[in-house]
Amino acid sequence: MKKELKHNIRTFWVGGAMGVANIIPGVSGGTLAVVFGIYEDLMEALGNFVTDRENRWKYIKFLSILFSGSILAILGLAPALHWAFINHPLPTVYFFIGLIIGSIPVVLKSHDEMKPNTSRISSFLIGLGIVIVLSLLQSEGTTSKTVFDYSQYHLTDYLYYVFCGAISASAMIVPGVSGSFILILLGIYWNVLGSLSGLSTIILSGGFTEAMIVRISLLGSLGIGIVVGILVISRVMSWALKHYPANTMYAILGLIIGSLYQIFPGFELSVSGIVAVITLVIGFVISLKFGKE
Repeated sequence: MKKELKHNIRTFWVGGAMGVANIIPGVSGGTLAVVFGIYEDLMEALGNFVTDRENRWKYIKFLSILFSGSILAILGLAPALHWAFINHPLPTVYFFIGLIIGSIPVVLKSHDEMKPNTSRISSFLIGLGIVIVLSLLQSEGTTSKTVFDYSQYHLTDYLYYVFCGAISASAMIVPGVSGSFILILLGIYWNVLGSLSGLSTIILSGGFTEAMIVRISLLGSLGIGIVVGILVISRVMSWALKHYPANTMYAILGLIIGSLYQIFPGFELSVSGIVAVITLVIGFVISLKFGKE
């Protein structure tokens, strides 16, 4: 019982870490699922909770705890993370770089037979290439805000958010691919972060104002798309991990290493740069610790 409680608490906190990661452009929640050693469990649960009656409630319990942590982290930490990323981008991003680097041994030890061969190296290069191509497509910086007016949203906008949610869901399924980055490419990232950052303040002030209803509708539309995307992509990943585990993990390794290229902000010899190195080491140690559990 005590062991199960400890496992559930850990799952909740991992979900929170994945939720935080999905807010930061360039950082993948899927990567953190690998970092904390739950990626294959996540794929199994998402890919089979509808069809596997015997284990359905076990999968639903696992997913409920994990995604509860993600949702609460996103709602609670979005304003703070937004502030940290805007005002202290170097230490913030370096912390996630440390987490990602620390996950590489976890991937390499994920299966007994992980010796490189032609097909596995090809899988690695394909994964690496996907993330690098996506990063090259980014045409604008991640710190430029877009001014928008909630009163201008219509039905077609909500449908577009459903579409964007389905596309960005890959971030929760495919390591190395950032959902926030995809939302930037699709032109709605700052609208979404703005909705998240201001939602708690509006709720606490009381009353269902027009702005609050629009914010909830936008986030709800995005959420519907994310659920649809996760259910589709997870089945593909679950099948790949079951039939081609080594090749799939090599492709995931390529995605993870490619994400370092995508999010690396450079280095500067300053107080901020020194703090960034410290946060990188902290992230690396945390990743190694959780990876051993």
